[in-house]
Amino acid sequence: MEEMVPPSSPLGHNKKKEEETWEFSRQDETLIMHWISMCTMRRGQSTEILLFVERLQKIRVVYARNPPDAFANCLRFPQLQPNLACPFPGYTLEMMGQIAAYAGYDVEPVLSQNIVGSLDWGTRLSNDTWVGVLGMLANDTADVACLMYQRTDLRDQYFDFSYPLTNVQPIYVVREKTQDIGSILWNAFKPYSTVTWLVIVGSFITQVLVLIGISRVEKDLGMRKRFRPFEVFWQCIQLQLDEHSEDMNFFTIAGNIVMFFCALLQSGFLIKLYEGLLLSALLAPPSTNPFKNADGLIQLIGKGQYHLVTNYMGNWYFDDLVNSNDPHFVSLRAATANNPVVLAKSVSDALDMVESGPYVYPIQEDSLAMQMSKERCNLVYVSDGLPQVGSYFVFQNKSRFLKSMNTAIIMNSDMIQHTFSKYFREGYKIGNIPKCTQIVDTSNPEIVSKPLNMASTVGIFTLGAIGIAISTVVFFVEIYIFLHNRVLESHRKTRAAMAKNLLTLGRLYFTEIHDGVALGRLAEIIDKTLAQNELEEDDDSRENSPDKY
Repeated sequence: MEEMVPPSSPLGHNKKKEEETWEFSRQDETLIMHWISMCTMRRGQSTEILLFVERLQKIRVVYARNPPDAFANCLRFPQLQPNLACPFPGYTLEMMGQIAAYAGYDVEPVLSQNIVGSLDWGTRLSNDTWVGVLGMLANDTADVACLMYQRTDLRDQYFDFSYPLTNVQPIYVVREKTQDIGSILWNAFKPYSTVTWLVIVGSFITQVLVLIGISRVEKDLGMRKRFRPFEVFWQCIQLQLDEHSEDMNFFTIAGNIVMFFCALLQSGFLIKLYEGLLLSALLAPPSTNPFKNADGLIQLIGKGQYHLVTNYMGNWYFDDLVNSNDPHFVSLRAATANNPVVLAKSVSDALDMVESGPYVYPIQEDSLAMQMSKERCNLVYVSDGLPQVGSYFVFQNKSRFLKSMNTAIIMNSDMIQHTFSKYFREGYKIGNIPKCTQIVDTSNPEIVSKPLNMASTVGIFTLGAIGIAISTVVFFVEIYIFLHNRVLESHRKTRAAMAKNLLTLGRLYFTEIHDGVALGRLAEIIDKTLAQNELEEDDDSRENSPDKY
């Protein structure tokens, strides 16, 4: 009797479709099971058919000891579901267990014989073969890897990727910048950036020059008695500090308009806004990041001040560094042309290099490197300028499990997000967290309301001390100049008086010699000369006295 072979089953495929890959949904497998049960009822039980059915229900999964994907400290490995003894078995373990169960597959573990920190995620050799975890998929040892991968053009050619499970944030880990007195002194200037401060100073200088020019024109027009540019300058300083001087008056409409906008811009807007931002700047802890964003790192790498380090050159970040046309990777590729990436033996070795020298380790928030870095002190994290990337399960090329597993991933999206938040968002202390100095969280109202300490305000006191020191030096210089000019003026007047007296005496000597009348005239002339000198001194003192406008 002819064998009963359903047209849609893999046993009935024709030769033209030998190379195609089978993809079964749960409905397809139910039909196959129903057909097989009919066959066994008619012809007896077949061992080959039962083995085929058992294989349809199993999925071979690679598990690697790689926290936080899979922790190795539970009693049984792999532990796919959390329990009281092992509440954090690993976030990919939890997700894979739930997704495989929803899809109706029995998991057949395939263990990677790696130690924590030395996992080979998968490397393509020169003979077009793969080793590591991806090698297990390529040589049909397993069907899927229980690890989160990122898509690259190279991996797309050899493997299938699932529907994206999560988005993760790439992060640079680097040794924190040592605090010096300079960084603390600048606390009071944090509300504005350097460019903003330069614009404020430039605007102030421009306004002072315009007001000095207007006062000069007013002097030429006869509206002002004297032209004193330094006095205008100090009056602008007072206006800048919201201390308007009563003597700061202008007699032209243009001068008053300029003074109005000067007061509105400099005193009204910028200073009031600065006062509002100053408190938060003083409360905020000093920045310990050696660079602010990815562009800042690229500049430092280009100058040779920092170096990139990694333990796995097959990581998606370094694959994109070689092949991507994204502006970030194009700029970084140019910077690393003369400053190549340093390869470390393991994650631990890479972190040791970061702690000991000017190295930057590109990682991501769900990686083992991130987990191990949190077990150390004096490391900071910079993610500004780095876009988020998707995370995927990787399957064999043309995998028959892809369709049903993608459906399970979509239907369990809430569970996936909950599991991801459990491990990376909710603040659970996973691993050996050291007792490092805690960073101040300025979003906490209790911390924001604390009194200012000396470290926060030392910049203000230092600025005041510098001002007092400068004023003291200038004060003594002014006293010296005043006394020196007074002595010179006294000498000048003495020489002038002596010259006049000698000149008068000489005239008398040659005109009226030894005449008693001439001696009387000489005494009279000397008295008149002294009186004239006193009048000249009084005139000089009145000229040097300050006059109001």
